[in-house]
Amino acid sequence: MKNETLEEAAEYNYPNGDIWTEEQSVIRRLAFKNGAKWQAERMFSEEDLQEAFYAHNQSWIDYERWFEQFKKK
Repeated sequence: MKNETLEEAAEYNYPNGDIWTEEQSVIRRLAFKNGAKWQAERMFSEEDLQEAFYAHNQSWIDYERWFEQFKKK
């Protein structure tokens, strides 16, 4: 599967000569690209997710150890 560029995706979704005027197509493509860039800047990286997952699992393990102390009493 070929990955399309942001420019190709914008052109595909908002082509010239479609139901919009050329100016509207240009504005919509620009808004599409700016929105995609905005979203990409706010996405978590794979490393961020791995770190969060590890921290969550570690806190769960610590909780289980803590809970086992009180079960034995």
